[in-house]
Amino acid sequence: MKIEVSAKTIEKAIEEGLKKLNTTIENVTVNVINDGGLFKKAKIEMIMDDDKEMKEEILGETNITEEIEKDELVSNPVSEELETEIEYDKEQLEKEENENKVTLDDIVKASENILDTETQEEKLARKQEMINKTMAMAKEWLDGLIYAYNINATVEITARENDIYANITGENLGVLIGYHGEAMESIQHLLNTYLYGKLKGAKRVFVDVSGYREKRNGDLRSLANKIASKVLESRRSYRLDPMNSFERRIIHEELSKTSHILTHSEGVDPNRYLIIEYTEEK
Repeated sequence: MKIEVSAKTIEKAIEEGLKKLNTTIENVTVNVINDGGLFKKAKIEMIMDDDKEMKEEILGETNITEEIEKDELVSNPVSEELETEIEYDKEQLEKEENENKVTLDDIVKASENILDTETQEEKLARKQEMINKTMAMAKEWLDGLIYAYNINATVEITARENDIYANITGENLGVLIGYHGEAMESIQHLLNTYLYGKLKGAKRVFVDVSGYREKRNGDLRSLANKIASKVLESRRSYRLDPMNSFERRIIHEELSKTSHILTHSEGVDPNRYLIIEYTEEK
């Protein structure tokens, strides 16, 4: 099944498309027709993957076959005369039938075994090829963004293990960072949405501007541990100032393994804030 969806942003278009198809992102392929802009909507093409539909068809055919076999048994009863002449072990017969029966799971496993014939070197080469494609497309997209903003800056793309990092350096890049990194987070989100739509299997790209993310991460982790120490000493909850989702996530992660400390968010964006509290259970 294939549909086209238009919305204010690519993200909104993807959300609307998934609602219309009543499915999740793992079951569809997204092609970006138009990135949208200041005076026009973004437009995508969403195609439902065939794998799930094929499995449903196979299951349907299996059920139909079983129903036909049952009907044939009912419509063709063995005559009483033959029953007296032919002796067989019904239990043994059913056992043999079950042993020889091929299920859908057997078919799927066999297909996976056939497909999984790549050598380790081939898998690594394919993985590296995907990383290289993702890096090239990410740099092209970010270069276009910088050109559109008429900013004097450069983009450096690096890969560390399974993650890809894009660092933008230059002068007067505050417009790309925004308040507490909100603009930078939006750029990262839009970039990854674009990559997922254009390149199936694309790797996630983390965007940083002049090292802001790394510095902000350090500041937030230091703040989290400082407040946690106060909570442990006083055993009273502490409410932080409103933060965006990126900043709240950093603090959640930093304190997730701290004994007797729990964190949770309250409120509604853009005034959503984080609570650090004491607990005896952790």
